[in-house]
Amino acid sequence: MGATVAVTRPNFLPLAVVIVLAALAGAFYAHAAFNAVNAVLVLIASVLLHASVNAYNNFFDYGSGIDSKTMKTPFSGGVDLLVTGKVKPRTTFLVATVCLLVATLIGIYFLSQYLMLLLPLMIYGAVAIVAYSPVLARIPAVSEILAGTGFGFIGLGTYITQTGLIDATGISILVPVTILVALLLFLNEFPDTAIDKGAGRRHLVVLLGKGKAVWMYPAGLLATYLSILISILIGAAPPTALIALATSPLAYKASRIALSNYDNSPQLVPALGTNVVLILTTIVLLAVGFVAGVVLKTVRF
Repeated sequence: MGATVAVTRPNFLPLAVVIVLAALAGAFYAHAAFNAVNAVLVLIASVLLHASVNAYNNFFDYGSGIDSKTMKTPFSGGVDLLVTGKVKPRTTFLVATVCLLVATLIGIYFLSQYLMLLLPLMIYGAVAIVAYSPVLARIPAVSEILAGTGFGFIGLGTYITQTGLIDATGISILVPVTILVALLLFLNEFPDTAIDKGAGRRHLVVLLGKGKAVWMYPAGLLATYLSILISILIGAAPPTALIALATSPLAYKASRIALSNYDNSPQLVPALGTNVVLILTTIVLLAVGFVAGVVLKTVRF
């Protein structure tokens, strides 16, 4: 059972949790909205969707031969459960499909309430999950966009299930989450670039080459922080959301390591780890900023 669960890469699933929490905090800040039932259901669905993505990726990467060639790190290279025979491919596919189906059932419940707002997001997500590894990853420069927007839409979808709206505050969650998750995939692509290229993948690191592509990492982090600042300036997020910028030392550390070691996979691993902490912490602090904004509103009254 443990190996079967491991194909979902559970150590990465907290990403979906913190995105949902940030969106719930944003909804409560902007509209004093909190529906506990919807919150629990969207949290379950989001974690299941993330688990489905991971399991499908493991299934298709095994089928393409990628998993038997990549250097395994805690953050990149996939897992060797299928390669070593600890889990069968059909079991992995079944786990991925069951997770997706249960999440879809929850999605149908939400469609009964917010059909026009959620249907495009759900269709986009379903196509991205099922077709990413076998088809979409071969389209030039699409991989990072799909990963980022897929998780960004989890945040926006959560916001919709609480407020029934798409507004500036919802977008203020969508944008930084999209960029951060795109950067998570982006940096993890560096150790596997040669193998990905041989398998026909066309992500940004393959297209640009490591030397040019690596500069997109600090640029993306800067864009993340700028998006939060802009959200505050236009009133979509409270001034307390500035706390999310407290991760800038981590951004500097990860960028420095990446720029110096982009072509040395063992030396790049600390940047991959710092990047994971940076992304999770930034999203958590964004949620804290929204909650602190609620407290300030209460004190003023």
